[in-house]
Amino acid sequence: MVDTLLKTFNLGRDACSIFDAGIGKFDVAVVCHEVRSVNTQPGETICMTLADAEHRVAGEDFISLKSVGIAKSLQPESVLVIKIWAMLDTPPLSKHAERRPLGEVRIPFKHLAESSNCMLYYTWVNLESAGLNDSVAHLGYGGAFSNSSEAFMQNIMSGPRQLYQPKACVSMCRSELAESDRILWTVDLPRKERINRWGPLLRSQQQHAIMCAAQHLEGRPSNGSDVLQRLLHLRAQADEQAQEIDSLQEQLQSASRATTAPTSREALDAEPWATLTGDGWRQKPSMTLLEERSTRQLEEVRHAALQSEAQISRRGKEAEAQKELEEQRNLEAELQSELRAAEAELAKIAEEANNKIEAANLRIRSLRREREEANNALEERRQGNQKLQAMLEEIEQEKSQLMEQKEALIRIVEDLHSSCTQAGLPATDRASIDSITGFKMPS
Repeated sequence: MVDTLLKTFNLGRDACSIFDAGIGKFDVAVVCHEVRSVNTQPGETICMTLADAEHRVAGEDFISLKSVGIAKSLQPESVLVIKIWAMLDTPPLSKHAERRPLGEVRIPFKHLAESSNCMLYYTWVNLESAGLNDSVAHLGYGGAFSNSSEAFMQNIMSGPRQLYQPKACVSMCRSELAESDRILWTVDLPRKERINRWGPLLRSQQQHAIMCAAQHLEGRPSNGSDVLQRLLHLRAQADEQAQEIDSLQEQLQSASRATTAPTSREALDAEPWATLTGDGWRQKPSMTLLEERSTRQLEEVRHAALQSEAQISRRGKEAEAQKELEEQRNLEAELQSELRAAEAELAKIAEEANNKIEAANLRIRSLRREREEANNALEERRQGNQKLQAMLEEIEQEKSQLMEQKEALIRIVEDLHSSCTQAGLPATDRASIDSITGFKMPS
């Protein structure tokens, strides 16, 4: 019966899935290559599960990274939910192991079928908080948008740009196109297959180019930054202090050379002691005193030099500590000003967000009222159409009754005319009879 109807309307069995619950279903192979910017603990293993948005289980097992998972019996209108988990277990993963969710992403197959033939290839998608969409949908806000094509396109566009947002690199295709242990597209594919897979490959290349540019801009230091200026300032201070230390060391060395000049003993050694007699030997005690005095002076100068060095070092440390304290105070003042600016900006953003939320609520209420009014108008028109349809049916019935009465009247007139003709009466009223028989009811 179904085949006869489809053949009558020139349609195939795949054009209408109402006659067969299995028509239009397919299996999908999914691989999660990498997960970034998620909070994991030591000993945890990252894995994924596959399900649809209506909580019909499409894949029951926990699948480790870089392994192929199969989501079975999906429909073109399904929304696949890829949920990322952290488990205290090692592959093969057990269903009973302790685990916690890290995030999830929703992929509408209707959008993929229209844009990339139900394929993704090394595509970065941002991870949302697990269960957030279900909670929002349960409250009646944004559930349809989270499963829409617009939300998925925003996810793909923002994935490579938001470097610190939790994200996953995913590949996906129909199960018959994937290998048993990986999803990899090679150059030896047929031309038709390469054309079909060109869109996902181009999207992957664009995403990685954007991500490389974002990482390059993130790692490049800004010109004239405070850190660079502070480093140059500290280097200049270090050079000045090094010059001061060098000058002080030269002064100390010159003072040491002045105090260590040839002593009286050395001068006496140069005198012709061989010519000295009694009075000359009496000069020996005074020379000893002079030697002792110069030794004491040398020790005093050295002690003074050491004290000077200690004072210079202490003053340098005090100046450095004072300078560091001043820098810390300046930094604290800058941080306080930044904190106040951030608090003001946060308050401003919160106020704007509240205003937008209030405007959105007002808009939602007005749209709901408009929807109710439109539904009421539609219901009124539907009832009017039903009344008109009933009146039309009544008119049709009256028309059919008039037609039947006309036919009966014509037959009576014909019988009367034939009887008059047989009786030999003249047919003077034939024209009126012809006009009656030639009359047609308006259609």
